[in-house]
Amino acid sequence: MTKTISILTKTVFTVLLTVFLTNAYSQTKYTGYQYVLNSDDYISFKYTREYKTVGENYVTIYKIYHPTKGHHAFTITATHYKADKKVKVDVDDAGGGIFAHINSEETTYDSASLESFGFRGSVGALGGNRVPNQLMVKFVSNKFENVKVVHVNATEPRTNNFYFYVLDEKN
Repeated sequence: MTKTISILTKTVFTVLLTVFLTNAYSQTKYTGYQYVLNSDDYISFKYTREYKTVGENYVTIYKIYHPTKGHHAFTITATHYKADKKVKVDVDDAGGGIFAHINSEETTYDSASLESFGFRGSVGALGGNRVPNQLMVKFVSNKFENVKVVHVNATEPRTNNFYFYVLDEKN
């Protein structure tokens, strides 16, 4: 009887520890959208977001997961250069390789605020309100360190189809 209780206690403890560690290390997955200009369509996908400090710069890393296959497909990295009042956003194919870099966008600000900032871009100006901004970011908090990417142009160079990622509009 004592041996059975001991085994049962160990089993319950192991299960609880596994559940706790799984939840502790899992990241929240948010829902974002890829806007495709040629089809005028929004395709939903899941993504994770991670904040880091690298030297004097603040980095936000987004992992975009394929909408149907679920694997990590793209990485969006937003770097806030606080001393220069500049934000640079890079879009890369998660598969790597020499052609992994898709696009980079930069914006600056005069004084930090919690309002979104960036620029509309020529595709948005021509396409109207249905097209997301070429780059729009916002600060995470009133510390004005890490940023969230709201919209970013993810169009590969020398292509005639335009893609945009819509991420942290509400999160």
